[in-house]
Amino acid sequence: MRRPLAAILAAAGLVAWLVALVTLAVTPARADEPTDPPTTEPTTETLTDAVLRWGVNTESNTAAYNPGTYNFLVAGRIPDPGRGGQQVPEAQWQQRSGDVEIEKWDAAAGAWKDATWAGLRTDSTGAALRIGSSSNHQLVFGKGTGTLDRTAGTARIAWQGSATVVFYSGFSFFYLSDPVLEVAEGRGTVTATLSGFGSDQADPTRWVAVPAAQVTIATLPQVTLGADGFTADPTYRGVTVDLAAGAQVRSGQDWGAFPQSWVAFMEPLGTAAFWYSSGGSADPNKVAAPLTVAFDAGRVVVPTPTVATSTPPEIHNSAPPPPATTAAAAEPPAAAPAAPVVVPPPAVAAPSPEQPLLARPATDLRPVSTSTPAPAAPAARSWPWWGGGALLLVAAAALVVPPPVRGLR
Repeated sequence: MRRPLAAILAAAGLVAWLVALVTLAVTPARADEPTDPPTTEPTTETLTDAVLRWGVNTESNTAAYNPGTYNFLVAGRIPDPGRGGQQVPEAQWQQRSGDVEIEKWDAAAGAWKDATWAGLRTDSTGAALRIGSSSNHQLVFGKGTGTLDRTAGTARIAWQGSATVVFYSGFSFFYLSDPVLEVAEGRGTVTATLSGFGSDQADPTRWVAVPAAQVTIATLPQVTLGADGFTADPTYRGVTVDLAAGAQVRSGQDWGAFPQSWVAFMEPLGTAAFWYSSGGSADPNKVAAPLTVAFDAGRVVVPTPTVATSTPPEIHNSAPPPPATTAAAAEPPAAAPAAPVVVPPPAVAAPSPEQPLLARPATDLRPVSTSTPAPAAPAARSWPWWGGGALLLVAAAALVVPPPVRGLR
C-alpha cells in the first residue's frame, strides 16, 4: 500500500513542478519592474541665417554740431587715419562688408533699402538732415548661428563681422564687432566687442588707440520668442550709471543711459556723453533704439522705428567707475539749439501676439528611479514550487520509513 501511495505523491509533486515551469514561461514581466525613463522629442532648433537689426540711437544718425559734419554708420572697419581731426572720405564708406550691411528706411517705399553715401545726409523723406532729425539707418548683421528653444524660452545667437559708428564725420569713431544674443526667462542680453580711438573736442590732434573690450551693448527687459523673431526695446530710460568724469542728469522724460560697461568704454574715447542724459538739448536723441532679431532671413519681421518709445522702470548699474580720463566729452552744451522733431518710419502693423514663454506648459512626465528595490514576487507564482517539493518529500518518506511488523498467528 505504501509504494502505490508514494508513487501517487511523487507524481503529484512532479506535476506541481511542471505547473511552476509553465507559469514562469507564460507569465509576462511585472509592470512594476524598473524601466527606462520616458523620453521627449527635442525642442531645440538650430539657426544658421538669423538677422540682427539695430539703429543704435538717433544721436548716431543725425547731423553733428560742427557745421558740415554728420554722425553715421559704416559696414566694416574704416582704416585708422593715424591722427585726429580727419573726416571719413566717401571711398572708405561701405554699405556692405561680409555679413554686415547698412540699410535706410525709405518713407516713400515704406521699406528698408540699401544705404547710400548721399543718404547719410538726408532723412527718410529725402530732406536735408538737420541737428536732431534722423537719417534712419540701421546696422544689419546677417548669417547668425545658434540655437533656439521656444519651450524652454531660451536662445543664443552669434553673428560675425564689424561695423563702425562715426561721429562728426570721423573726428571720433569706434568699431562694434561680433554681437551675441542670449535669452532666458523672458530677458535678453546682447554683448559685443568694442574698440576705437580716444579723441578730444578741445584738442583735435589727440588720437589714441583704446584696447578692445567685451561689453554689454543692450539689455532687453522683455523678450517674447515669436514664430519668426522679435523686436524689443533696450533699457535706457531710468538707467543710472557711475561716471569717472561728468554727471548724469536724472530728471526729465528721457533721462537714462546705455549699459554701464558701454558708457565706461566710451569715457576714454571722449564720447561718453552721447550715451547718457547730461542735461543737454540732445538728450532725447540718446535713447537706445529698438532691436530686432529674425530667426531666418527669409521670414518677414516687422521693421523697427529708430527711437524707442517705452519707459522701463528705474535700473541702477552698480559697476564701479572706470579709471579717470582727461578726454572731454564731445557733446554740445545745454545752450545748443532745440532739437526738431524726429522723423520716424511710418507705423507698421504688428504681427499676431505670441504667448509669453514664461507661461510654460505643464508636464506630467516623472522619471522612474532605478534605485528602488523591486518588490517581492507575488505568492501566486511561487506556490507550485513549494507544493511540488512538499509532495516529493512525503513520497520519499513513505518509501524510507519501514512498515510495521505484524505478529505471527
